[in-house]
Amino acid sequence: MYGGSLDQTNAALRDYVRRHGDRPWTAAELTELARLRARWTAAARGVRIQIRPAPGPVSGTAVMTAA
Repeated sequence: MYGGSLDQTNAALRDYVRRHGDRPWTAAELTELARLRARWTAAARGVRIQIRPAPGPVSGTAVMTAA
């Protein structure tokens, strides 16, 4: 769904955060969150991009900076 509609990507991002609940984020979950945020940003800009996984371990700070 790269470059999907803003409504679709917004719904996916909100659903992922809602389902996560009130617990600490794992590295894998932060990676998925960053991917969803990048898709939302691309949809908001109306641009199609390819999202690549980050190499190596990812911390919360790195995800927030990269996204």
